[in-house]
Amino acid sequence: MKIVSYNIAKCTQSKIDHVLGMGADLYILPECACREQVSMPDGYDMLWTGDDDIPYKGLGVIWKNHLSVNIVKNYRKIRHHLPLLVNGAGFPKFILACWPTISKEERKTYPQLLLEALKEYSFYLDRLPAIALGDFNCFIGQKGVSKATGTFEDCIACFDSHGLYSMYHVQTKEEFGQESEATFFWRFKEKSPFFIDYAFSSIEPKYFEIGKWEPEISDHRPLIIEIEVEE
Repeated sequence: MKIVSYNIAKCTQSKIDHVLGMGADLYILPECACREQVSMPDGYDMLWTGDDDIPYKGLGVIWKNHLSVNIVKNYRKIRHHLPLLVNGAGFPKFILACWPTISKEERKTYPQLLLEALKEYSFYLDRLPAIALGDFNCFIGQKGVSKATGTFEDCIACFDSHGLYSMYHVQTKEEFGQESEATFFWRFKEKSPFFIDYAFSSIEPKYFEIGKWEPEISDHRPLIIEIEVEE
């Protein structure tokens, strides 16, 4: 099973078409337009969460309909997260699509929102093979976060407590905050790299890589994952 997580930055139909050409079974797409704003080819289904007054910029999940994908109840409780139960070809998994997104009304930080999601869905993280992935908007040394509400270091510790580990950091053996790669280029500037896209998993991947940077598509790079499917 192939999974692609890709913040596609200012969603358009041509970007959706490009991403679907990557041949994944399941896509996690921050900054995706809602179902009414884009066209899906035959054989695909879609879920979306976001602000109703911003239908062109939310969190979308698109999958090939040979998979059975069901949303966990109360999924709107944590902004811009989609908790999914995914079944197909012997593949019962919990997948948490993440895009912590700040609102002026809540005035919460990115790590705070991520920690709230991990707490809310801890039942599934502990009981099912699980992957949490997406654009976390978090990194070590991030300004404006508080130890009182939680830091990204606290998020990493929380993942660890549930037996989930960063695919990139396990593969490269690099430390958080010392990554040799980048997943995001601020304002499309190659000289302003950040690592803010992650895949934490209790499942050992068959394959993981950070895809190439496509500036015509996004200021982010995609995460490309393959998971062995049990027969």
